Amino acid sequence: MIKTALIVGMGVSGRGAAELLLRHGARVCVYDKAGVRAPDGCEDRSRLSPERALRGVDSVILSPGVPMSDPLVKYAELCGAEVMGEVELGYRFARGEVVAVTGTNGKTTVTLMLKDILERAGIKSYALGNIGASFAAVADLTEPDSVVVLELSSFQLESVVGFRSRYAVCLNITPDHYERHGSFTEYAEAKRRLFLNQTAGDVAVLNYDDPTVRAFERDVAAEVLFFSLRQKVRGAYIENGGIYYCRGREEYIAPADSLRLKGEHNLANALACVAVAKHMGLDNKAIADALKSFSAPRFRMQYCGTVRGKAVYNDSKATNIDSTIKACRALKGSTVLIMGGYDKGISYEKFFAQLPDNIERIVATGDNAESIKEWLPTGHEFSFEMAPSLFVAVEKAFDGEEENVLFSPSTSSFDRYADFEERGEAFDCIVGALGCGED
Repeated sequence: MIKTALIVGMGVSGRGAAELLLRHGARVCVYDKAGVRAPDGCEDRSRLSPERALRGVDSVILSPGVPMSDPLVKYAELCGAEVMGEVELGYRFARGEVVAVTGTNGKTTVTLMLKDILERAGIKSYALGNIGASFAAVADLTEPDSVVVLELSSFQLESVVGFRSRYAVCLNITPDHYERHGSFTEYAEAKRRLFLNQTAGDVAVLNYDDPTVRAFERDVAAEVLFFSLRQKVRGAYIENGGIYYCRGREEYIAPADSLRLKGEHNLANALACVAVAKHMGLDNKAIADALKSFSAPRFRMQYCGTVRGKAVYNDSKATNIDSTIKACRALKGSTVLIMGGYDKGISYEKFFAQLPDNIERIVATGDNAESIKEWLPTGHEFSFEMAPSLFVAVEKAFDGEEENVLFSPSTSSFDRYADFEERGEAFDCIVGALGCGED
C-alpha cells in the first residue's frame, strides 16, 4: 500500500494519479519542474532539491513525459523508493478487464473503434490512457464487468512494472521518438514491454505485415492472434474483398469496402479490432455495424471546408513521418503540405523518398523546420519554403495554385503547443479567420 507518494509531472497523467491516491488516503507530494500548481490536498515540493523532495517518500509516480533516465528517478531508486509510471499505478487499482493498444500509428482509432464495438455489444467500456482521461484518474471507479480500452505510448510503457492486460495489441512500429529512446531498437523494445507480463491465458494481437511486430511472437507467452492485409492468418484478414476471422473456424464479418474510414491503414486498424472483438465472443453484427459507421477521431484527416477554392484538411494527429506519408497519399490532386513541430531527432530521408507526386509544395514551420530542410533531396521537384509560425505557414499555403491544403505535421506538438489537440485547434482558428467554409 502506498503511504507517501511523490508525483513527478503535473500534466493530465499526474493529476489523475494525484486524484486516485488522495481518494485512497495517501499523502501526496508533487514535483513539477515547470512550476504547475499542485492540486488541492497535495504538498508542493517543486522548489526543493531532488534529495529533499524525496524525503519520507515510499513511491514515486512518473508522468509519461518523465524518462526513466531522469536524475530524480535514479536518486529515488538509490533511496529505496518504488518507481512506477501512472499507468502502472492505475493498473493496481483497476477493477475492469483491460485491452491495451500500442503502435506508432492508429492507436487512437483502434481504441475508440473497440470502445464503439463493445458498447454496441452492450458492454460498459472506457477509452483511457494516451487519449482523454488518464488511466489512474478512472481506474478505481470502473466496474468489475466493464472493459478499459487503454491507448499506450512508448513513453507510458517505459515505466510499467507488473502491468498486464488480458488483450495486448501492437499495430505497427515505424521510426519515432529518437529524442527519448535513442534508436529504433530501443523504441521497439519499449513497445514490446506491453507483452512481457502476459501469461498463457492472455491474448497478444500482432500485425503480421510488420516484420518488427510479427517478431514479438517469439517472446510472447500469451496466445497469439495476427491480423493481415496480405494473407490468411490465425486471426483477422482480408479475402476476396471480405473481412474474415479464423481461430479454428473461418467466419465472414463484413465487406472490406463497407468501412466508413478509407485507406489500407484504416482497414488494418479494423482487422485488429475484429481479432480482439471476436476472441471476446462479441456478436458479428455489432462488429460489422461499428466498422460501417465509425468515423475518424478529431484532427485525423479532418476536412475543414474550402478557402479560396482549396480543400483544407487538418491532420494535426499526425505526429510521425509514417502517418504524414499516409495522409499525403490519401489526397487526390495537387497539394501543399504544412509540416513541422517538435524536433525528435528523426531522419527525413525516408519521408522524402516516399513522398507522393501530388505534393507540389511544402511549407515547414516549428522547431524542426531547419532539420527538415537539411534532409531535402538533391533535385527535388516540389518547392520548399519555411515559415516562422503556423499562422504564416497557413498564409503561405493559400498563396499557391494547389487544389488542397494539408496540415500534417509529421511530429509532436511540444515545441509550441501542449498536445496535438491544442495544435489542431490553433490550425482550425487560423483557417477559420481566413474564411473556412465560405463555399
